[in-house]
Amino acid sequence: MQITVVHVKQASGFRERLLPRWWAFGISLALVSMVAIAYGAALDPWFGWITFGCGGLAVSWLLWIASPVIEVTDTSLLAGRARLPRSSIAGAIELDGPQAKAHRGPTADARTFVLLRPWRAATAVLVTLDDPSDPHPAWLLTSKHPDRLVRALQ
Repeated sequence: MQITVVHVKQASGFRERLLPRWWAFGISLALVSMVAIAYGAALDPWFGWITFGCGGLAVSWLLWIASPVIEVTDTSLLAGRARLPRSSIAGAIELDGPQAKAHRGPTADARTFVLLRPWRAATAVLVTLDDPSDPHPAWLLTSKHPDRLVRALQ
């Protein structure tokens, strides 16, 4: 008899990948197509099509991989590669476009940890911390669904 242990990561119901908008993929494919047309004209049309197919897949994959993930688990908040224990979170507030702009502008606290992707959403969440040993007093996270993120952190 064999016993298999499976570790399941418990999530509080929020996970968001900050992908670029559709136009970023379109611009990337347009740039790849220019290179593909140049290679196709200089060498062979089939080489151009192969360049377009492989280049388009590579650029799309790179845009996907480079997009950070925000996830709330039972024990922590994950934002890209950064991890914050939930025990050090004092509160979270939803910010609309103008409020988010004010928190990332010249009057903002420079010690704030930021994960901003302005092409993804104008809204954000400000997570205040209750850990005096942490060098960041707050985290500012871009989110397309800030209300769901705040709810998951409560």
